[in-house]
Formats: sequence, structure tokens, C-alpha cells
Amino acid sequence: MPQRRLPQSATARQKAMRTGKDRKDAIPAPLLIPYTAATIAKLDVFYPAYKLKVEAVETALQAQTNVSTTVKEKRQLAEWFISDFFGALQSAIRRKTFNASVRAFYGLAVSDGKVPLLNSEADIIFWGDKAAVGEAARIAAGGAAITFPAIAEVNTAVTDFKNANLQQANAKEAFDAAQEALEADQAEADKLVLKMWNETEAAFDDGNKPSTRRKCREWGVVYVPNPGEAPSPDDYSMVGTITDSATGNPINEASVIIDDTPVLVQTDEGGKYFIPVQTPGTYNVTVYKGGYELKNITNVTIAAGAITTLNAALQPVGSVGSVNVTVFRAALPQAGVQVSVDGIPGFFNTDAQGKYTFNNIPPGTQTIRAEITVGATQVQTIPVIVVGGSAVDVTFNF
Repeated sequence: MPQRRLPQSATARQKAMRTGKDRKDAIPAPLLIPYTAATIAKLDVFYPAYKLKVEAVETALQAQTNVSTTVKEKRQLAEWFISDFFGALQSAIRRKTFNASVRAFYGLAVSDGKVPLLNSEADIIFWGDKAAVGEAARIAAGGAAITFPAIAEVNTAVTDFKNANLQQANAKEAFDAAQEALEADQAEADKLVLKMWNETEAAFDDGNKPSTRRKCREWGVVYVPNPGEAPSPDDYSMVGTITDSATGNPINEASVIIDDTPVLVQTDEGGKYFIPVQTPGTYNVTVYKGGYELKNITNVTIAAGAITTLNAALQPVGSVGSVNVTVFRAALPQAGVQVSVDGIPGFFNTDAQGKYTFNNIPPGTQTIRAEITVGATQVQTIPVIVVGGSAVDVTFNF
């Protein structure tokens, strides 16, 4: 027999109160309202304030998500400009256009012919500043300016990245404050929902449990099968599991909505959802969770006396991965090998261990390229599948 499940999230608490309040406000006298006068008074005062706090958290989260996307874009641009600038510097030294001693202006060892690794935000800011200071000092000493890219372009990219980082910190602070304000009301919200549901079950308990549950669901009460219990078509029309397309992990608190109806349920900790009995027909279903792309599923059939299983995988928004490249020649790691990702600007050199890591690579099939010049130039390409939130290893052997 399905058991009642109290809300476990702020969104679920708001939905429980909203469903009960909307139902109460729509019921004309003298039809039955299951709540006591004290519960109605509390609900009318508490729910609007709680709703505003939930919306404030959602707005702050969206702002934080938006600025996080901007930070990723600005970071990638800064990485490209810094790497290309130092690549141009090292190329000029290899061609004898610049003396190797000018590396000292940029904080590099005179014998260091590599492009600095940019594996963190601190690395980007550090080497962006070194590029600006070093270029000014070298030009002041009589050197010709590097023009592709020019230091002004590097400075702009680094400044944009710093500003985006500051915006992200401010957005996080605003989100944390909104979260704290909402969490302060959690205990009171839980107490109110429990009181509403207890009163609802008491009012509609006629001894017929499936009938009671159907009536209580109309007032927002949520029931789910016990662990290991198969859902019954007397209680449910649709069930399923929502997962992360990148990891396969279940998604908690994803919203599953039957379009053009009042039906909205949320997944549990295992990513599972249960939609109560619906009028047979063909429906469109929307699945959504913050941080993921919204998914629309059309022409879902619900039949009388049957349960439809509908699973869905959501694509993370802005999901990126990384690629760890290692280059060997004659079984030995090779430094200074030029590596790149087709379709993504920038060429980078492997370190002393023959390694280079590409960060912020879009998911999907990507072609990794390595070019080595020992006498003649040799090029190898390897296609890889990049999955958001994870790293893939690629090894070249020349």
C-alpha cells in the first residue's frame, strides 16, 4: 500500500501549500474544506511569504548559473590569448627573432621554452599579469611588440575574466543569503504541511484507501509505493526515472509536468517519480531541473487501468569535459609537441612529461591533433568522445 511522503525540498513544500491553498480558495461554500480555521489562517499568511522566498532563491540561482556560463566563456578566451601570446613569444625565440634572455621579463626561466600551463583560475591571472608586465618591460628595453595577439588583447581578455569572476562571487553571495532566508522557514513550513495533510486525511477517510488517496491527492497530499512495492494502476498512471545524461546518475527533485494540466510531481533521491491516476489520453510531458536543459516529450499515451513507464535523461547545461594528452616518441615522453583540438582555437605544447590537459571541452566527439617535427613534420589525429564532467585520456606514439 502506498505511503504518504512529506516534502523534502523547498519547491515541494511550496507546491504542497500552493495546491492546498488553490483548492481551498476554489471551493465554494458549503462544500467540504478539510482544514481547520486555524490552519486556513496560517496558510493564508505564511504561504505568500514562503513563495516569495522560494522565488528569490530560484532567481538568485538562475543569476548564478548565467554568470557561471559567462565565466567559462571568459576563462576560455583568456586561456587562448595567454597561451597564444606565450606561444608567439617562444616561437620568436626559436626563430632567433628574440634572444632567449627576454624570457626573464615574463617570469620564465631563460632555458624554459614551454608555454605556461593554465590549469586553474590562479594560473590564468598569474600568467596574464606576467605577460602584461613582461611585455611592457621588454618593449621599454628596446624590443619590438608582439602583435599576434597584441598584449592589449591579452589584457582585455584577462580583465574580462577577472570581472566575470567578481560577478560570480557576488552572485554566489546573493544566492547563499537567499538560501539562508528560506531555510529559516523550513521547520515552520514542514509543521504547516503536516497539519494540512493530517487534517485532509482525517476528513476524507471513508475506509476505502484508494478512494481516500485519490481525494487527498487533489489537495496536494503525496503518496508513493513502499520500497520494493510494485505501483498499482489503482493509484498511478505513469512512473519513471530521471537521470543525468552525462553520468547516468539519478536526478533528485526534477520536476515532471503533464502539460496543460495541474499535474506536477518531483523525483525522489533515486530519480523516481509517480504520477497519480489521470484521464486516459495522449499528453505532452515536460521534465525540468535547474542546471539541466528542459526536455519536452510529446505524444505520451496514458491508458485506462494501466501504468505508462516514461524515463528521461537530462543534458547538463554548459556541461564540459577535459582531455589529458600524453605524447611519446620512441617510447619516451616528448616535451614541446604541439597539440590542439580541431575546431577550437589555440595550439599548445606538451610539458617535460609529454603531457598537456585541455579543459572546458564541449561534450561529443572531438578530434585531438598532435604535431611533432624531428627532421620532417609528423601529424597524428585521434577522435575521442568527451563526456561532461569527466576526463578522457589520449596517448600519441610517434
